[in-house]
Amino acid sequence: MKTIYIKDFSKYPGPRYESLGENSGEKFRDSFLIPAIMDNDLVCVDFDGVFGYGSSFLEEAFGGLVRKGISRNKIESLKKNLKSKDPSLTAEVVSYINDALRRI
Repeated sequence: MKTIYIKDFSKYPGPRYESLGENSGEKFRDSFLIPAIMDNDLVCVDFDGVFGYGSSFLEEAFGGLVRKGISRNKIESLKKNLKSKDPSLTAEVVSYINDALRRI
């Protein structure tokens, strides 16, 4: 299993899109998350060690996986491997993924 630590991307996650500023959800998704998902059977995302998350970062990074065409099987696997000391954070991420799945 490949573990992605968001703190290795940035301790200060930023806005939704790269055009809006540094450390965006779009950049995290496209540069870190999608390559890991495509190259590994199992991916775990560890959310600890950063100074907070904006909903736009989380929605773009994780809901955006659906819009980018990542397979449902890979997305469902990822949903089971989200790690945080704050369970409400992982629940929020799962809700963004589920919302995106309902729209396809």
